[in-house]
Amino acid sequence: MPNEPEPIRPVRKLPDIAICRAKPSGFADYFDCLVVAPSECKYALSFGGIYFCLSPERAAIAARTKSA
Repeated sequence: MPNEPEPIRPVRKLPDIAICRAKPSGFADYFDCLVVAPSECKYALSFGGIYFCLSPERAAIAARTKSA
């Protein structure tokens, strides 16, 4: 029907501990952000087509990601 209202979708706010996912990048203390479209997050650092997670909780986020 043309006059149906669009469904309301919740607005995603990053960082959100419920959806944050990361993994060790393999060098230094950097972690790769695994969230889709992380550019909205204040802790996301874009570098050469990937995003690093700079959250103070990044090690805990990576540990939780690995155990999931």
